[in-house]
Amino acid sequence: MRFRPTNTPLKHYLLAIGLILVIVVFAQVLNRYLPYTSLLLLFLAGVLLISAKTSFGPALLSSLLSFLTFNYFFTEPYYTFNMLHKADVATLIIFLMVALMTAHLATQMREAIAKQETALNRLSHFYEFSQMLSSATNTEATIEILWEALRRVLSNDGRVVIAIEQQSNLILHPEGISSGHPGEEVFKLMLSKHLDGETWHKGWLFFPLSWDGRQLGLVAINERINDRQIAAIETFCQLTAVVLHRTMLVAELSQTKLLAETEQLRATLLSSVSHDLRTPLSSIIGASSSLREYAQHLSTDDQQLLIQTIEDEAHRLDRHIQNLLDMTRLSQGKLNLNREWMDIDDLINGAISRLGHPLENVQFKLELAEETPMLFIQGLLIEQAIFNLLDNAIRHNTAELAITLIVQHDDNWITLDIIDNGPGIADAEKEKVFNMFYSLAQGDRHESSLPGTGMGLAICRGMIEAHGGEVMALDNPYGRGTMMRVKLPNNSNNANFN
Repeated sequence: MRFRPTNTPLKHYLLAIGLILVIVVFAQVLNRYLPYTSLLLLFLAGVLLISAKTSFGPALLSSLLSFLTFNYFFTEPYYTFNMLHKADVATLIIFLMVALMTAHLATQMREAIAKQETALNRLSHFYEFSQMLSSATNTEATIEILWEALRRVLSNDGRVVIAIEQQSNLILHPEGISSGHPGEEVFKLMLSKHLDGETWHKGWLFFPLSWDGRQLGLVAINERINDRQIAAIETFCQLTAVVLHRTMLVAELSQTKLLAETEQLRATLLSSVSHDLRTPLSSIIGASSSLREYAQHLSTDDQQLLIQTIEDEAHRLDRHIQNLLDMTRLSQGKLNLNREWMDIDDLINGAISRLGHPLENVQFKLELAEETPMLFIQGLLIEQAIFNLLDNAIRHNTAELAITLIVQHDDNWITLDIIDNGPGIADAEKEKVFNMFYSLAQGDRHESSLPGTGMGLAICRGMIEAHGGEVMALDNPYGRGTMMRVKLPNNSNNANFN
């Protein structure tokens, strides 16, 4: 919104004089064909035109000039300011009265129209400003919109500083001003005064940004501005304060929600880790205590069973600790790949070997395509990912568990499908199962014989994606259950890797 100054009054007066002179010349021509009293209509039209285009002063001048020039050129005796006929005196007096009334009414009408247009323009710009503010989602965007509005109101030389109080800190935004502006201490002083309106201080005009009794910031302007500019800036500041209040409340609410979620996540993690580490430890302690105290009363088979329990639970404890370490490395971005060419068969056998005793009750079937390419990967990570997927299938399955691992390949991908006949995963949860700790909230232990921390699949996805691959949960295409599909890049034909 630009407030433009009015035209120079001198131009209006010169326009009035020039127009009356033109009318005099034109009337001299028409005087040969028309009664001279009819020529007054020409002068009256001139007065009306000047009144409509300029202000009351030029309109008054045109009325007087019309009166005098008509008397001088068109009434007897000619070329004097005397009047021979009384009728001419009455006619010219009536003309002067009508001309003055016309000038006054026309000027009032023009000024009223101008004020109406100005008011409409102001409303239009305030509406546009409000619309832009409604789309602001944060403090920075709100300040930028206020900057744009102030640039329209002020001249190019105007210096402006906006100060916003955020989280007990005062942030200054001195756009294009490196020095010579009120410092932080001055803004803090003015904020402490809780300004109700614009206030001058050391050559700067301060406008408050406050809403609902809360002082949100200040706008300082180093420029002489008129009342209309002050009114516009006050309106902009009030509208901006409303939006700032809203965005700050949203930010505070988001921060509070984040802190609550973080605290809940921390509590959940501690509870889960404590539970899942304590369970195998309790089994180990119980089995070892039984061996120590009752070894002489136990048969050889019972002793072997207790030893097997200790070994299995120790392996489970080791897996939990390994998952915690992998999760820490993935979350901190410290996973640096040490790639080498690996045979997929070796990785699968390594994962199966680590599973040990829990796999003995599973009908496991491996279908490996012929001439499966080598993988350019860090073997331990991919083996861990396969191990996590197999372990997850075993823990969340029925008594008569069957797992089929199918390896296929094409020019771009090497695909591993791990298919089980378990309860399956609902469509709404197929993506969520890869979220960290998801199983804790959703209780995936409902059919599980071995509890988990809810980190295995999340870590698996992190490891696979670190190699440029992807992992997804699908329905078992051959019946009941789940198919976990892992796709790893086939780099065997890539010259860069070779």
